[in-house]
Amino acid sequence: MLYFTAPDPTVGRPMSEVHDTTTINGRRQKDPKGEHVTFSYKSIDHLGRETHVSCHGYVNNAKTLEFREATHASEKPDSTLKRNGKEVWPDNDEIWEAPEVGYGHLS
Repeated sequence: MLYFTAPDPTVGRPMSEVHDTTTINGRRQKDPKGEHVTFSYKSIDHLGRETHVSCHGYVNNAKTLEFREATHASEKPDSTLKRNGKEVWPDNDEIWEAPEVGYGHLS
């Protein structure tokens, strides 16, 4: 399952497992908003700039994945490095194109 909140997502990276940590001001810490899944997407515009946007989908229940809120981070260069030294945007074999029927939003 991948739930996009972008107006016109083109490609996405799979969601994470439910977790309660995030990076705030460069430090990994417990997310004050609670448990969530993390996913990233690109629109056509992002493809040309080699950037993407990451989102958190906050859940009321980690087992049922009942969503309650979504947040978006600022646009980020694909080449940004994670703590493990790998680029944040994965290789092409880890990415799939979102079908149009997969679009949605949280209200």
